[in-house]
Amino acid sequence: MTDARGALRPGHRLGPFTVLAELASGGMGRIYLARSPGGRTVAVKTLLADGTGGPTGTADRRRFAREVALAQRVRGVYTASVVDADATGPVPWMATEYVPAPSLRDLVDGCGPLRGGALYWVAAGIAEALVSIHEAGLVHRDVKPSNVLLPVDGPRVIDFGISQAGDLTRTQTALGTIVYAAPEQARGEPTTPASDVFSMGATLFHLAVGRAPYRDGGAGSAVEQLVRAAMGELDVSGLPRELEPLVLPCLALDPAERPTPADVLALCGARLGQRPDARGGADWLDARWLAAIERHRERRTRAVEEARRRVEPDAPTGPVAPPPPTARFAPAVTAPAAPAASRRRVGARWWAGGAVALALALAGLLVLEPWAADGEAGAAGLPDQPVRILPVESESFGVCPEGAPEGRAYTSDDRQSCVITTGDGMTVRSFTAVRAYEDKANGMGWVVDVTFQEADRAKWTELTGRVTGRPEPGDRLAFVQGDKRLLAAPKIMERISGARMPIATALGRNEAQFLAKALGAP
Repeated sequence: MTDARGALRPGHRLGPFTVLAELASGGMGRIYLARSPGGRTVAVKTLLADGTGGPTGTADRRRFAREVALAQRVRGVYTASVVDADATGPVPWMATEYVPAPSLRDLVDGCGPLRGGALYWVAAGIAEALVSIHEAGLVHRDVKPSNVLLPVDGPRVIDFGISQAGDLTRTQTALGTIVYAAPEQARGEPTTPASDVFSMGATLFHLAVGRAPYRDGGAGSAVEQLVRAAMGELDVSGLPRELEPLVLPCLALDPAERPTPADVLALCGARLGQRPDARGGADWLDARWLAAIERHRERRTRAVEEARRRVEPDAPTGPVAPPPPTARFAPAVTAPAAPAASRRRVGARWWAGGAVALALALAGLLVLEPWAADGEAGAAGLPDQPVRILPVESESFGVCPEGAPEGRAYTSDDRQSCVITTGDGMTVRSFTAVRAYEDKANGMGWVVDVTFQEADRAKWTELTGRVTGRPEPGDRLAFVQGDKRLLAAPKIMERISGARMPIATALGRNEAQFLAKALGAP
């Protein structure tokens, strides 16, 4: 039950778990969304080993079994616990708690840095996770923003793939992500719990400043990054003074001078105790971070339920979260581009008149390059590839399966969404303008709007009118590029006319700018 890539198909069983969809894949394994017989949702990691017993397969299996054994030793509120595992089966697997939350890296990319007491709250959770990990006799060795998920009830430290146990031998190899690794780790020296504390400090610095603490913030080749880390070439400029007592001691170049995770937890506890009524992220995080976390949770919860219904249509149906109110369509205007302040006033009239709701599945929130400025960005839009806008026939969670209709199946860059389209739509080779800007006046977050060429206006109006009122997901239009790439799949609820149109609102900065870039903003 595998496809042409060797991936397991939905419905395949791994122990007691039924595969619902593929979540991610890498050089050594794949991660699947799966469901237990009792309805628990888990993330199942499998090994990409051939199982033949050859030298490579044997080494891979031994490494995977070691990871499972180490992860099973960790018990803590702020770690993603192992639920079950089988490292010896035909397809070795390990099931862990599924946390439908974005990573710290995603949140910084989409929402900007985190300041003040909120950083102490996140730090407390990471420190408590490290206490649990170290009490199990492990050193994580890869603490970094992408390995910490953040649901509203507190962070979860994940991925024990390169953890080191004190009772296991090791090679003199620098592992982990270099820009967050301690200098001794980059030099290939023995790593200790103090190495994890440095990585925690580097992660907190990233949250507060938006970059890694080494010189040039992680830019340059891997060799350059390794040299900077090994030499301890730090650049901690930009760190707010109020956060220095928390972050700077963790970044001490001498491991003996760093605090323990328990010390960090005590410091955070004293700071958090100044607000005794505060409870969890809802009280500590700012509105933008909370909105991003909730959008992610709702999107993932809905996708899980949809995947479960496709695989187990007769199973009892659980509650489904409503579509997230993360973006909106508004009636287009035909006026030429206005200054930012004027556009905000027009926007206020749009929303006062009532806009059409849109569920926008943004793909690939990878920032291809920094944006030039914080304000409005964009002008004439000329995408690298034409943008096709096609009616959606069906949609599913995860990558498009083997056997999907050739030329009509599109997967988002983050591998979380697949749509099957009809062939009758429109092609846009250029827009008059593509803009991404922050609408602070109306509290709409970052907005992307496009202005269609005059020659495309009639077709766009006809296309939006054609899908309006269709049953889901036929009321969606997929914005795609190339043969397989899904950019967005907005839900259309009424006919749209006019040339200029805000495509999405309430986005994070990098989300909006990536979408604008894909649509052709320079």
